[in-house]
Amino acid sequence: MLVTSNYKKGDAITLKLSTGEEIVARFETSGTEDIEIVKPTVLTLNPQDGKVMLIPWLMSVDVHNSTPVKIGRSQVVAIGIPVKHIADNYIQSTTGIAPANALQL
Repeated sequence: MLVTSNYKKGDAITLKLSTGEEIVARFETSGTEDIEIVKPTVLTLNPQDGKVMLIPWLMSVDVHNSTPVKIGRSQVVAIGIPVKHIADNYIQSTTGIAPANALQL
């Protein structure tokens, strides 16, 4: 079976799992059985101000490590590109680099 992907390595992607979790991560690669992602995070609400924030999806995985995490394709309901402000927030929180258009002059 030929598996093609519209995403390239390093793209910020959103995955919706069959459990209902929405994951924002960096795309690594995909195969017939699984999808590999790096630094997976989930969206949650900040209890202090009610704004959306990203927290690690797997609490026992080192978030500073770029070792890929595999997710079975059978568990993935949907894959897409996150909205710009979520993708920018993800990039900044996982790399420490603020996207140029996010900087205020």
